[in-house]
Amino acid sequence: MNMAFRTYSYFILFTLILAINFHRNLLEEGEKSDDIIILHTNDVHCGIDDYIGYDGLMLYKKELQTKYNHVLLVDAGDHIQGGAVGLLSKGKDIIDIMNKLEYDFSTLGNHEFDYKLERLYNLSKELNHEYVCANFCFRKDKQPIFEPYRIINVGNVNIGFIGLVTPQTLTKTYLHSLVDENGTLIYDFLNGNKGNELYETVQKYIDRLKNDENVDYIIIISHFGYGGDALKEYTSKGLLENLSGVNAIIDGHTHLVYNSAWKDEDNKDVYISQAGTRLSNIGKLTIKIDGTITSEMFDEVPLFEGYKDYKTVTRNNKIRYVDPGMNQFLEDIKNSHGDQFKEVVGYTDFDLLGAGNGKEVMRLQENMLCDLVADSMRYYGNSDIALLNAGTIRNDFLKGNITYEKILNVLPFSNRIMVFEIEGKEILDALEYGMRTLPDLSSRFSQVSGIKFKVDDSIPSPVVVNEIESFDKVVGERRVYDVYIGNEKLDENKLYKVSVNDYMAEGGDGYSMFSKHNVTNDTTIMLDVACKNYIKIVLNGSIPDEYKTVQGRIVKQKKKNSSNSSKFIKYFRGFAIFLLCLIF
Repeated sequence: MNMAFRTYSYFILFTLILAINFHRNLLEEGEKSDDIIILHTNDVHCGIDDYIGYDGLMLYKKELQTKYNHVLLVDAGDHIQGGAVGLLSKGKDIIDIMNKLEYDFSTLGNHEFDYKLERLYNLSKELNHEYVCANFCFRKDKQPIFEPYRIINVGNVNIGFIGLVTPQTLTKTYLHSLVDENGTLIYDFLNGNKGNELYETVQKYIDRLKNDENVDYIIIISHFGYGGDALKEYTSKGLLENLSGVNAIIDGHTHLVYNSAWKDEDNKDVYISQAGTRLSNIGKLTIKIDGTITSEMFDEVPLFEGYKDYKTVTRNNKIRYVDPGMNQFLEDIKNSHGDQFKEVVGYTDFDLLGAGNGKEVMRLQENMLCDLVADSMRYYGNSDIALLNAGTIRNDFLKGNITYEKILNVLPFSNRIMVFEIEGKEILDALEYGMRTLPDLSSRFSQVSGIKFKVDDSIPSPVVVNEIESFDKVVGERRVYDVYIGNEKLDENKLYKVSVNDYMAEGGDGYSMFSKHNVTNDTTIMLDVACKNYIKIVLNGSIPDEYKTVQGRIVKQKKKNSSNSSKFIKYFRGFAIFLLCLIF
């Protein structure tokens, strides 16, 4: 009896344990985590379906929502401009896409200003959450134009997001977007007092969020970046080193991919993350239940086990997983612009890589695609030379048909060709300024036509810039030398006709030497139209082999008698004399 009872009891207990475990597994499978996921993008530049694509982003967001209760999506600026879709809709199509994705927060990039301020204000109203930016303000009283921060409640957690745009916006967008009808600068980006004006303002908002708003976490969404051509105090690292109380920085502007912990003012580790450009990557910041923060980067969407609502597409010779509904939404937007996208302008049997390959080498050295575009500027400007800031180029011409859509994706800024008549010395200054940041990448790097020169980047740049990083003067030995216009050596006192885009004409990217002069000829010819007609008419629709390689317009080469060499010789002679004295 006791044995039977004991056996029966064991059976009941074993059955009960199995039932409890089974029930627990069911709960675990059905439960979602309370970890907070923050997906982040930056510098999409209208690359709606270049790499991961907005449809891939939608798929990843939906997948995460099956596992987590709280999934946010934020953007660090430069989304409405940079491609044909943005250009033709003046940014409206991108706003529609972001609303479809239900972004929770966006700050401004410098290129959000490219369609002028009235357009920016209107687009902000159409964005389902409006823009947030703490340092875009009126110059007179420093009052912010948009809300400086936003608090988002997630479950029982309050997160304060502060938006910031690079102070380089003063030279990284069209100046006419920031001045009144008299040409007076009426807006400011808190770039005074070597960064201290910015730091004090941001710290004020951090303290307010912590002490008055009782937020649990503070995240800065900054279009600052680092590794570019900005002064250190206006990079994300320079910013963090002067702030206390920030939990993470989601970054943009320099088109790089990084995900590292850096020290704040209190010597605490804080993640700074940037996800490249054109949705080549998606960033993922996780605030765990225990308060720890992790940061990850993905260059493709991982397909969750059991998730079925997806389709596959091929991009960049790579199979991508995307959301079917969002994929169709993007196709509908592109199709809404009619047949003008599809016009075949010409053909190339080789790749002309510009910016779309993700390396942006045209910001560092002569580039074949830039040679082609600069040649079209010189031809339709009827000028001696053409200068082109490398940041104008935003995509590639890959082997095959060149359509008008591809031209607009390469040249999305709606630039006009302007012609100046200036002295050779000022051309030298422009070239010197364009080579200033070598060996680092820079959007201001000068691509050229009708001119060739050498540059010795081992010599420290002699360029002096003003407080907004515009060209001021040259002091010291020049890097640029052996300059020829056509087959003749440049004459510093001779007048030459120079074609530039209207952005550089206004002093964009810091080329202030042009804004000091009156325009000799506003051709009214748009750069994309000039490129289109140059390929179609002048080149008879076929890209010639001369553009397969660089043509030696910009040659990096040390001077034979540079100051560096003479210093070495000087030290060597001194050392030799010292040895001789010891011997004798």
